[in-house]
Amino acid sequence: MKYVITTPTGKIGSRVTRNLLQAGKDVTLLVRDKEKVAGFAEQGATVIEGDLEDETYVVNSTREADVLFWLTPPNYAIDDFRQYQNRLGENVAKAVRANNIEYVVNLSSTGAHLAFGNGPVNGLYDIEQRLDAVATNLTHLRPTAFYENLLGSLDTIKNAGALFLPVNGDATVPMIATSDIGDIASDVLLKLDWTGKRALHLWGPKETTHNEVAIALTGVLERKVNHVEVSDEQAHEALKGMGLTEDMTRQYIELYNSFSAGHFCSGIDQPELRGKTTFEQWARDVFRPAYSA
Repeated sequence: MKYVITTPTGKIGSRVTRNLLQAGKDVTLLVRDKEKVAGFAEQGATVIEGDLEDETYVVNSTREADVLFWLTPPNYAIDDFRQYQNRLGENVAKAVRANNIEYVVNLSSTGAHLAFGNGPVNGLYDIEQRLDAVATNLTHLRPTAFYENLLGSLDTIKNAGALFLPVNGDATVPMIATSDIGDIASDVLLKLDWTGKRALHLWGPKETTHNEVAIALTGVLERKVNHVEVSDEQAHEALKGMGLTEDMTRQYIELYNSFSAGHFCSGIDQPELRGKTTFEQWARDVFRPAYSA
């Protein structure tokens, strides 16, 4: 079986690549810069350089694939993010159809069962629909919010002892470690024990609130950390200051509002799969070292 993997330099894609290579699989990596995956090439991976926005590249580089792991890479500088997602979705759908790829695992998101209201997840809904129309054996993996997203608050915790987010501190938001997502995706890819189309939701061991996140970080960092709910206007100013486009800023605020309103997980009582890493464990192993660096 020939595996093709996109985004092998990201936290999830790199973990999937490592796991498949360790299992002795025939792996091809699609990447912009082959130097960034030189270590995987030394382990036996084939590397094809190119741009996933190039339809010809996507179709040609997956021509011999039996299994495709597709992760749509973010582009925070784009003016219309959903349009960008749809361009890539069209490319992968054409590749799956043209090359009759037997198995496809698509890294999507919780909330992708809804067409609107979840910001950057809305475009993943579109991609799922495109793949549903062409793939034979298809698994949509729908992880929830990443623990790693909280690394964006390192500076405010260092400087002000607080997470400043436009999210209700008492709203329950499922979260998961990217390492767990990578391991679950690898397990699905290695087993290939399903037929037809399905969606699997991936959450962490338990749901939590941002107030509980602040309490956990207080214990791990041994300093008081608070969650401070800011207004949409304050969040807009902060996100723009980080260099996000107007479109991406608007989309992320919509996603934060969806967390607070419970829209993100509406209709989903329990996930099909859960990661093993608790938030406290992740905070000790990942957040604290980053905080101390």
